Amino acid sequence: MLAAALALGACVPDAAKAPVVAVPAEPALRSTPEGQALVRLALMHARGSGVARDPAQTVRLLMEAMGKGEPAAHVEMGLLTAGGLFGVPKDEAAAARLFERAWSARLPAAAYWLGQLHYAGRGVEKDFVKAREWHGRAAELGEARAQFALGWMAEQGEGGPPDAVGAADWYRRSAAQNNASAMNNLAGLFAAGRGVERNDPAAFALYERAAGLNNAAALNNLGRWYRDGRHVARDDRRAVELFRRAVRLGDRTAMNNLGSMYENGRGVERDPAEAARLYRRAAGLEDEKDS
Repeated sequence: MLAAALALGACVPDAAKAPVVAVPAEPALRSTPEGQALVRLALMHARGSGVARDPAQTVRLLMEAMGKGEPAAHVEMGLLTAGGLFGVPKDEAAAARLFERAWSARLPAAAYWLGQLHYAGRGVEKDFVKAREWHGRAAELGEARAQFALGWMAEQGEGGPPDAVGAADWYRRSAAQNNASAMNNLAGLFAAGRGVERNDPAAFALYERAAGLNNAAALNNLGRWYRDGRHVARDDRRAVELFRRAVRLGDRTAMNNLGSMYENGRGVERDPAEAARLYRRAAGLEDEKDS
């Protein structure tokens, strides 16, 4: 989960040239307009949004903001340190310390990332109980990603007994903040009648909302419902369209489903060669772009 969420790492590939800057002595953490502006400008340089893409400048601005006691700067530097990005040496234990420092200012994102580190055992001991504790701190402060994580752990029985009712509650809270993954998982509970009363209309509506946010799993699930005629009239062409969108996002289950549609000529002209290509992609035997 952590690697997929290191968003800065996807922004600037040419990070090796960025200088490594020593961490300055830090005052007590307190967010200020100046510190917030430095972090926002750093992220703009990371993405090349409105300014030149510049990994070195990203690091310099974050370090300056850290020196001024800006909690968010510690979180962003923690992400760079956890991933070894932008020329910052990879040190997951140091990343955990940066997140802990940010948590001293009760920044919800800091608790979320500490939960992620404990979940994956990166820089800290792998401990689902501690992961739930950290996610819980963040979730109670309104962090949607942590609410989703708590829902997932409750559903899977990680760090405690399985609790579908609790999972549904956390998914609801996260979905209310427009978290598409939470919408998709809550839809799955409604579809199965787990933790909630079975409700196909509610599930379908949630899948549609999440698909509208380009969530790959929801696109695939919505495609299945159109393929199977569940809650809606069967529509193979619509199913193929949804599976294709999910495939473009790299969803392997959708690759299998779209392959089956080609193999059986449902919603598309029968094409065994295309089916085989999709099955190979789903199996990890090919890494080519979806047509």
